[in-house]
Amino acid sequence: MTVIAVARSGGHGLSLCTLLFGCDRIATLKPMRWRLWLIVGVLTVIAACDGDGGGGISSPCDLADADLVESVFGGTVAPGVEGAALNCDFAVEGGSVFSVAVFHYGSDDGWESTRQGFVDNRSGVTDVEGIGDDAFFPGDFGARELVVRAGGEIFSVTAFIGFDEPSAEVINAVADLSKAIADELSS
Repeated sequence: MTVIAVARSGGHGLSLCTLLFGCDRIATLKPMRWRLWLIVGVLTVIAACDGDGGGGISSPCDLADADLVESVFGGTVAPGVEGAALNCDFAVEGGSVFSVAVFHYGSDDGWESTRQGFVDNRSGVTDVEGIGDDAFFPGDFGARELVVRAGGEIFSVTAFIGFDEPSAEVINAVADLSKAIADELSS
């Protein structure tokens, strides 16, 4: 309501609608209805965002599926099986590895303590650039495993190849799968 309109009404033209929504008494329904729907829409979007980056990760198997793992590691990949250690295991037949595990460590609020745990208990870390917000190889498992912070989450990808040192193909596949998951979480 403009100052002129308030003056014309003798100064008594302020209503709850004017104070809250900026409409005047003559046209209260249309502006109120539009603003009410806008407020309801905003509240609905806020309620839908559950604080986990919007990804809704309830299982480590939500991070990757057999098709994605197969596209990176080759061979025939069985559907992921949720394990007891925050992991999803994919058996690989005829590929460059025996199996692949994807671990979900939760929200990236714990990134510093997770990283420090790897430093203290897994022989240090080696930082990796270009994957997610932060990433590193653990010192004890090397390039067979990559721990990543992306899209508000912490996860890792581990390739099981036996006792041999990982080939360049395996190292690149671990990085490629980690990048694909990080990109999906960040989108």
